[in-house]
Amino acid sequence: MRRVDEQLSGDIRELRQRLIVELQGGLNVSQRALAHRLGVAVGTVNRLLGEMVEAGYVEVFNRDVRPFAYKVTDNGRRYERRLGLEQYSWALSSLRRLEQRIRAALSELQRQGVKRVVFYGAGDVMEATYRVAPSGINELEPDAVLITTLRHAEEIEVKIDASLRSSVEVREL
Repeated sequence: MRRVDEQLSGDIRELRQRLIVELQGGLNVSQRALAHRLGVAVGTVNRLLGEMVEAGYVEVFNRDVRPFAYKVTDNGRRYERRLGLEQYSWALSSLRRLEQRIRAALSELQRQGVKRVVFYGAGDVMEATYRVAPSGINELEPDAVLITTLRHAEEIEVKIDASLRSSVEVREL
């Protein structure tokens, strides 16, 4: 039994974990159906299954049946749990790095004498409140606006009222 390469990208780790979860849900499932569920090419599923069979995480227990009947082994279940834990650890680490960036930005604003700061972000939740947020910021009369998104910072900065931008500091993380 060969151990699967441990230097995997986060995307491949997540894909392997999702594939194992899918295989635990049903025995006779085609690679085409798995590819559709995972949103990847059939060749990708074929390659991942081959690697996981070789590593002992998945077994093909009836090669005479089409589609093949796959079974996740005990090692495969442990592997899936480990992948989940690694994904959680990575997400937590990313969150901690982002919190550190926020603290650093706030400390810098505090050193500059800023007393009131408005946090203005974008994402799934902010999409629903996007039009309301700029006018709400103007009414709060902040000393500074800290844009707390990495993906939509430029869009947000444009939305902030020009008169507000001239009287307060607007900063991105």
